[in-house]
Amino acid sequence: MTIRSNHGVVRCLILAVCILGVWPAHAAASAAIPVVTLAPKPQELGHAAALIVIPADAQPIAEYAASELARHIELATGVALPVLKESSIPETARHRIYLGGTQAAVRAGIDVKALPSEAFVLRTVDGNLFIAAQDGPGQPLDMDNTFSGTLWGVYEVLERGLGVRWLWPGDLGVYVPKTRTLALGPYDEVITPRFVHRILRPSINPKHPPNGDLRLAFIEEERERYAHEQTVFLRRHRMGNSANTYFVERTAGSGHSFEGWWEKYGQDHPDWFQLNPDGHRGPADPSKPKKHSMCVSNPELHEKLVELWKEERAKHPGGPLNIGIGENDTSGACCCPNCLAWDGPPPDLNGLPPGLERSYTPTQASNRYARFLKAVQSLAAETDPGVKVHFYAFENYFWAPSQDITLNKNIVIGFVPWFRWAGWFPRTNEEHEWIKQQWLGWQRSGASVYYRPNWFLDGWSMPHIYPHQFADAFQFYAKNGMIGTDFDSLMGQWAAQGPNLYLLARIHVRPDAPVDALLDEFYSAFGPAEDTVREYFQYWEDYSIKNREKAADSIKTRREGKFRRYAMYALVAEELYPQEVFEPAREILDRAAAAAGTSPDSEYAQRVAFLREGLNHARLCVETAKAMNDPRADAAARSAVLHRLIDYRRNVGAQGIANLDRLSVIELESWKDVPGFAESATAHENK
Repeated sequence: MTIRSNHGVVRCLILAVCILGVWPAHAAASAAIPVVTLAPKPQELGHAAALIVIPADAQPIAEYAASELARHIELATGVALPVLKESSIPETARHRIYLGGTQAAVRAGIDVKALPSEAFVLRTVDGNLFIAAQDGPGQPLDMDNTFSGTLWGVYEVLERGLGVRWLWPGDLGVYVPKTRTLALGPYDEVITPRFVHRILRPSINPKHPPNGDLRLAFIEEERERYAHEQTVFLRRHRMGNSANTYFVERTAGSGHSFEGWWEKYGQDHPDWFQLNPDGHRGPADPSKPKKHSMCVSNPELHEKLVELWKEERAKHPGGPLNIGIGENDTSGACCCPNCLAWDGPPPDLNGLPPGLERSYTPTQASNRYARFLKAVQSLAAETDPGVKVHFYAFENYFWAPSQDITLNKNIVIGFVPWFRWAGWFPRTNEEHEWIKQQWLGWQRSGASVYYRPNWFLDGWSMPHIYPHQFADAFQFYAKNGMIGTDFDSLMGQWAAQGPNLYLLARIHVRPDAPVDALLDEFYSAFGPAEDTVREYFQYWEDYSIKNREKAADSIKTRREGKFRRYAMYALVAEELYPQEVFEPAREILDRAAAAAGTSPDSEYAQRVAFLREGLNHARLCVETAKAMNDPRADAAARSAVLHRLIDYRRNVGAQGIANLDRLSVIELESWKDVPGFAESATAHENK
């Protein structure tokens, strides 16, 4: 795949539904049903021609789906449809939109209990529209535990029937084309989400302050509002889980499964832990007891894991319980003879793209971990043949294992390609293709594989834009066996990185759609400024591609290479985004603002202004970084520019242009050792 910097614009509306399969059609669907009909006078609102019906004993998810449907139809037409329970329908009602497992759905031959989890029926019958699914009893905004097929059906209809798009969290990010009349359908299909789990970690907690500097973060009220609006946005893009996935079923262990093991078992069973080059077992650095890997070739370790699983399983009779045996958040470092023998011959490093050295240090350990997974899963399968074993392919063991190693579908791999500074988006073509080959190797092994990257942590508050290359990777994995996603994490820089984040959410629903068609959905929400906003973000995508090597080199050399790219990005921001690169971008947004119009009530003008705040914020962040990173700057200069950034965030925090909590974490990590940073922030708080 060649990174694109100037792309042809595809102007089309994607109407195809990306599904696992369409069930056999029943009787031919009736015609579209009228929902809002034309008023006799142009200045009058239309008339409600249909009402929304939910079951008499509706689950919360059906009630929420009804409110979402009614709200968006009212935004489109100005007409509020009545929402009634099935027991209260007036006999005069001619057209009805039935949501969930209604009795009318049963009479229409729709058996929601026969549907897979999260699958939904869209069907028009005798002038009525049915949006039906087997819904769970949980809360509508609970992405972990509530099966939400009826809600997914409503969003499908809103997208296809009304052209609704959700660009970013909050009301301004809701794009609803206006119409005086509305008809929906005809439909006759059953749709299942393409991926069994779809996770964008929200990277914010409404109840707790961040781990960063509070003075640079949200105030409490704004944090709660932002967290809620972001959750609503994620649900509108179908984030959640289907049944029978690792994330829904109970598990013994977690993503990083051995934290706390050294303190608990190290004294009695040191041979379960990594052997270090100096001959001692356990953490290489005793001050970091979580930073150790396991001696995964040790059969006693396998037996202990299965023993603990059996103990937990006995507490939950009748339900599935899987085994999480992901290595700790560190490289596989055991150098005992048995683990090294499990590795096999060293990998061929010819053709390895430069900068990926960390992916095979201190050894390339994928083979040993593949054998470890197979050994534990086989042992547990003697008790439960259906047990799943979950593992992160990470650090120096995300390389594909040798082709002679065969796994099975009950071994679930979270694919976590990881590099210190190279390999992030936008990456070189060589890096991009090499990472794809590692995915193919895990997929060919027979394991179930899902995408669990850290890529979207990158970029701080900068207009770091890379949608085309990201989409190419995602769609490649989708075509090659991807069962789900778990993105760590959603940085939420909506005004600065809008196309990245819209595409990240949207491609989960339409993974086969052309990337430019999905991006056009985003740009079209700017109305007459559409082309200029596209030009604006193309400027930043071109810039990001042009400077990808500079970014890797700057990050690699800063602090003598002891640098976590995403976590300390603010240390190099002024080098990667010097002030002069902002001026051409500002000029493009000026033209976009002129095209959008000057009316303060124009949604198009307001959206361009939203982007302008993202640009202003990025520019001020660079000014702050320059002062903080300059060893010659005095405390007064640092304090002054820091105060400007804090004041700016207080003024725009309620607009939701950025996840300020996440930014404050990066800033504290980047500048905590800078003389005057903490003192300056404290002085501002008390002024």
